[in-house]
Amino acid sequence: MTAGRVMPGALRLGLIVIAISIIADQATKQVALAYFKTHDAVTVLPFLDFTLAWNRGVSFGMFGDGGVPAWVLALVSLAIAGFLAWQMLRSTSRIGVIGFALIIGGALGNVIDRGVYGAVVDFILLHYERYSWPVFNIADTAITIGVVLILIDSLWSKPASTTS
Repeated sequence: MTAGRVMPGALRLGLIVIAISIIADQATKQVALAYFKTHDAVTVLPFLDFTLAWNRGVSFGMFGDGGVPAWVLALVSLAIAGFLAWQMLRSTSRIGVIGFALIIGGALGNVIDRGVYGAVVDFILLHYERYSWPVFNIADTAITIGVVLILIDSLWSKPASTTS
């Protein structure tokens, strides 16, 4: 992200991306919860299963030993989302705004779960033979894509002019 003029329409674009992220996350979680009331894990592809997991930690189950109360994780997530919203509004590029908004939307999607269930609903499992990634959800995916977009933006954005 370069120093300079704030991107026009950043708030509108950011709010749209945040809303889409939350809606997609919560809708897929509701489908997963309804499905797993009567079914076990399902193999979708040789490397992809859908299975229900309750995450009491942060993204991808980190710090998931249950030692940190859900309300503490929710407050930390809200504080981070507030800081990222400020960064989003200061962003000078569309890719930066979208990146920050995806992270905010993902964080808020998981905060909703902590408030409703005391844990985050995860259901996507990627694996290969005996190796597997921790079970995750659409919110975690939005957060990951958002981080990648911010990194791309920071690596490929033009530096601000320093000439006087």
